[in-house]
Amino acid sequence: MKIGLKLTITFFSIAVVSMLIIGMISYNKGKKSLEQESFNRLTAVREMKSNQIEDYFSQIRDQLISFSQDPTVSRAMEKFKEGFNTYPADPLFDTKRRALANYITSDFLPKLNKNIDRKADLKSELCETRNGVLLQYEYIVNNPNPPGSKHQLMQVEDTTNLYAKTHARFHPFFKNFLERFGYYDIFLIDNTTGNIVYTVFKEVDFATSLHNGPFKNTNLADAFRHADYSQHKEKVEFEDFKPYHPSYNAHASFIAAPIYNRKGEKVGIIALQLPLDRINDIMTSKRHWEDVGLGKTGETYIVGEDYKLRSQSRFFIEDSSGYFSMMKDIGVPAATIQKIHNFKSTIGLQEINTEGTKAAIKGEKNTKIFNDYRNVPVLSSYKPLKIEGMNWAIMSEIDEAEAFEHVYTLRKQIIVFSVCLMALIFAVSIVVSRQITKPIKELTYDARQLQKGNFDVEININRKDEIGILALSFKKMQHSMKKLIEELKHINHNLEEKVIERTQEIQHQKEMVEHKNKEIVDSINYAKRLQSAILPPLSVIEKHLPSSFVYYRPKDIVAGDFYWFHVNEHEEHHTEHSTENHGIIFAAADSTGHGVPGAMVSVVGANSLDRCVKEFRLHKPSDILEKLTDLVIKTFDMPGEDVKDGMDISLCSYDPKTRQVQYAGANNPLWIVRKDIEGIELIEIKADKQPIGKFDYRKPFTNHVIQLQEGDCVYMFTDGYADQFGGPLGKKFKYKTLKDLLISLYDRNMQMQHRFIEEAFLEWKKGYDQVDDVCIVGFRI
Repeated sequence: MKIGLKLTITFFSIAVVSMLIIGMISYNKGKKSLEQESFNRLTAVREMKSNQIEDYFSQIRDQLISFSQDPTVSRAMEKFKEGFNTYPADPLFDTKRRALANYITSDFLPKLNKNIDRKADLKSELCETRNGVLLQYEYIVNNPNPPGSKHQLMQVEDTTNLYAKTHARFHPFFKNFLERFGYYDIFLIDNTTGNIVYTVFKEVDFATSLHNGPFKNTNLADAFRHADYSQHKEKVEFEDFKPYHPSYNAHASFIAAPIYNRKGEKVGIIALQLPLDRINDIMTSKRHWEDVGLGKTGETYIVGEDYKLRSQSRFFIEDSSGYFSMMKDIGVPAATIQKIHNFKSTIGLQEINTEGTKAAIKGEKNTKIFNDYRNVPVLSSYKPLKIEGMNWAIMSEIDEAEAFEHVYTLRKQIIVFSVCLMALIFAVSIVVSRQITKPIKELTYDARQLQKGNFDVEININRKDEIGILALSFKKMQHSMKKLIEELKHINHNLEEKVIERTQEIQHQKEMVEHKNKEIVDSINYAKRLQSAILPPLSVIEKHLPSSFVYYRPKDIVAGDFYWFHVNEHEEHHTEHSTENHGIIFAAADSTGHGVPGAMVSVVGANSLDRCVKEFRLHKPSDILEKLTDLVIKTFDMPGEDVKDGMDISLCSYDPKTRQVQYAGANNPLWIVRKDIEGIELIEIKADKQPIGKFDYRKPFTNHVIQLQEGDCVYMFTDGYADQFGGPLGKKFKYKTLKDLLISLYDRNMQMQHRFIEEAFLEWKKGYDQVDDVCIVGFRI
């Protein structure tokens, strides 16, 4: 690239970079300030709405407590119970029952089945008790008012029975309370039978039993049972929104409290069905979102523990057709969309499973930017609500595009201004660079002549600036180069001869190093074959322990870890150290060091174990370790030197007939994974804290006798697996993680365990070097 172009680019870049930095700083500060302001506004709205909702539910609680303690309510409860239980028989019972069945079949079920996936039938919704059928006939079927207005009936034609008199007396009182405070319905429930002896709106739950009636599994029944269990007069029970069949499967929430008479006796339960409109009015500010600072896309809404709405979506209210189209585009199931359409409500149906709702349901309070349930980026301020019995969260959100609308306009203005300024800077840069580069081009021509060997070229630049100084330096260089070239010709001749000599010497040394390296690798590979010869064949182990595995992974070509196996077949032992166990003896050992030194110690260890059982005829694990210690110390005992080479080992003697295992260990424990009625547990048999070899505080090895059970998994191992570094943080695998892994693999066969243990190790150490030899031996009873 020519210097003129470089100068132009440099001038242009400096100006542009400075301008871009200033523009970006201005834009980022403006955006950050606007973001903070938006979050503050959202948080203010969130706090205002959360206080309103929490106060509203506190008000409901106080209203219910006050209402339940009203003497009028307790008298009404007693009278309704008595009137319900003494309701007179009717010779036209069968006729009225058929009329009730016809009402449910023709009027109730068609509306209900539109809103449920599994269609309901007459049997699942029909009240079967005599009094329930007669009361439903009188106050629902024979009620001249249409569904939704059944509460307008004050008294029935037959006013001779106690229930009719009680209804005519108290119904206006309850109806007035319901209309004044906006509840959906009020229920009086017999706490002994579970019968709903009175409701204001007379839906099909009226006169049914919450103990064994068609609606015993509803959240109204849950609220009733919880309130009935309570022994506190001012204890109320909230039940979250769930589909409720009597309300045509619309989502309903209930609050219930016990009713006590003047004697302090519990006479019943009162329950209120919470109004959705009041909650929606609070959350939507009665549809005046912009008046509270939420703009054209902001909204506040409540999400329940099931991540579904507990208040209406603004976008459903303002543009239902656009909302349904959007729900379809983001993959909401068609059945859910149809239910929202049928109920004209998103409550309990629209799932809001976003980053913010997950955090808020867990109890977190924060402000963040993430995609909302429409998959649109929003600024969100969220927190959990403090409502007794409800795990709800409140979300206050506004679209990111609207929140940053002003800063985006500023960004466009900065870009337009920057483009115009860059064009001006570019033109000025070209003019300035040409004035600088003209004498440089002349000097460049002279330099090229010198390059071609024309040392007689005339350098005629007479300036007093840096370029003039550079031209003078070129003249001096011109004379120096003539002299230097002559000297170089002589030096070059001598240098070529020395280079040839040194190249031949280096090549010879390289060949010697490669030859020595090959000899060392061949020796180690031969040592591997020798070490492999001392390891018992896996086929022999599988013959005597069919359900077993050996996971053996040396760090280097040869290893300090080894496993050892011996079978006592048809032997009679009469030494003082003999035991009754004539089965299988096996061990997993970790010699001092790894690589070639460790392998040499492992050979000594394996041979010494063979001597212990074959030459010295020892079979008790603690006796074997004592003798093994003597043999190792004797082998490495050198006059004048303190050699502490040795090994850690776990050694077992197992009798398949009795399922009894004897164990002794030097630093390495024995693990048994067992499954019983309480679950899966890991039993650790601890080793003696001393090695095989020289040790200052040596004591006799402990011999443990364990009675195994069918299904037990027994494991012996060295420390290489637990000490391996890896994972996302580069930490050790650790023994606790190994315990959890073995417990999780209990129900798999031993071959599968071997595979999972190997896969877990390789996955853990991915990207890290293996730090030690690894040996794990396992078998199942």
